Amino acid sequence: MAAIPLAAATGGLLPSTAHAASDGFPLAMRLSPSQNHRYWGTAAETLSRRLPAADLVKDVLRQATRTGGSVGNWRDGPGTGVEPTGFDYGFSWDPDTKDPHGQLDGKTTQWYPQGISTSVDGYGGTVDGRKVVAVSWYGYENYEKRGARISFVDVTGDPQKPRYEHVLLVEPIQEEGSDTATFQPVIMHAGGVAWVGNFLYVANLPGRLAPFKQGGLSAFDLSRMVKVDGADKAKAFGYDYILPLHHVYENRGSGKLRHSQLSLDRTRPNEPHSLVVSEFLDNGDRGRVVRWDLAPTGYLVDGLSEEDWLSKTYVQGAVAVGKDAYYAANDRGTQGPAASEAVGALAPKAGQLWLHKGRSGDPKLHGTLAIGPEDLSYDADRLWSVAEHPDLRRVYRIQLRR
Repeated sequence: MAAIPLAAATGGLLPSTAHAASDGFPLAMRLSPSQNHRYWGTAAETLSRRLPAADLVKDVLRQATRTGGSVGNWRDGPGTGVEPTGFDYGFSWDPDTKDPHGQLDGKTTQWYPQGISTSVDGYGGTVDGRKVVAVSWYGYENYEKRGARISFVDVTGDPQKPRYEHVLLVEPIQEEGSDTATFQPVIMHAGGVAWVGNFLYVANLPGRLAPFKQGGLSAFDLSRMVKVDGADKAKAFGYDYILPLHHVYENRGSGKLRHSQLSLDRTRPNEPHSLVVSEFLDNGDRGRVVRWDLAPTGYLVDGLSEEDWLSKTYVQGAVAVGKDAYYAANDRGTQGPAASEAVGALAPKAGQLWLHKGRSGDPKLHGTLAIGPEDLSYDADRLWSVAEHPDLRRVYRIQLRR
C-alpha cells in the first residue's frame, strides 16, 4: 500500500496544492468524510482485522464464478452495428450466471458498464502473471442505492472464455474513538476507471450521484480488498468481495469539470504518468479533456492540472497517446429505444472513433466502434472499450491504425 503523503497527514479535507485555486482545474484531496471520522485508509485497515483479506488473483480471479462468451454478431437486432474497425479481441458477459440481484450481466437494466482499464495501466503488463481487465458499473434507478461495482476479468487463462468476478465499491466507516468499522456503498456514476498500482481511480460526476457533491476522482485500495460473509455479505447486497475507498480528489475553485470519463497515460517519454479526464456534454458542445500528473506513489503530484484541450461532441471516452488523442463518441440521439417504443429513427447506431492529431484543431473520424461505446484504455497500439446497452454489451479491443 502506498504511503499517505505528508501534506495529507493533518486533516480530513485538504487542498493538494498551495497555488491559487483559479489556476486551471485544481483538485483537493480528502481522506475522510468528516473530522468525526477516521481516515478511510484507517477504517479499511480496521475492517481487515476482522474480515479475511482477498487477493485479486489468488482469491477473486482463481475462484471467479462467471465466464464470458463470444462477441457474436455485431449487427444487433434493430441497431445498425458493425464490427469495430481493427477488431482484435473481445467477449460478451456471462449468458447464464445471474448476479446477486438475479440479473444477467448482459441484459440487466439495473447496472450499466462505463469505465475500462487493464493491468497494463496498473503495472505496465500483468499482475501476478495475469492480464486483467477492470470494468466499472453504476447502479441505475432503484439500484442506485447499491452504488457501483467493478468487474475484474482474467483474459490470460482461456481468452475465449475469460473468467470474471464482480466486486462492490464501498466507503469504510469508523468514527473517532471507536475501535470498530463498518462500510456502506459508494453512490457514484463510475463513468471511468484508471488502474494505478494498488489504487483503482474511479471518476465521479458532480451532483446527486457523486458521494461528494463537488465531483472528481475516488481512489480505491486493492491492497485492502476483503471477503465478506453473513451479515456483512447481506450489507454488500450479496457480493462476496468489497473494495474500500482510500482517498478522493474533489473539484475546487471556479473551473469545475464534469469528470465523465477517466484514463491513464503512460505514453509520454521522460514524463510522469498522468490521469486524463474527459467530459461528456449533452448540449452538443465539445467537452474538455484535462490532465493531472501522478507521483510514483500513485497520488497526484500537486492537484494542479497540467494540460487541457477540447475534444469532440458527445464523447464517451478519451485517451492521450503520445502527442495525439483518441475519442469514443456517439451520434446524437442514438441511445436506443426503450423496450416499449417502436424502433426506427431511435435504433442505435455504431459508435465512432476519432483521432485528434496533436490535440489541436478538429478531430478526424478514424473508424467505427460498437453500438453504445463508453470509456477507452490504451494497450500498446491497441484500444480497449466497452459497450453499455443491454443485449448489446461487449468488452473488446481494437488495433490502432497509426
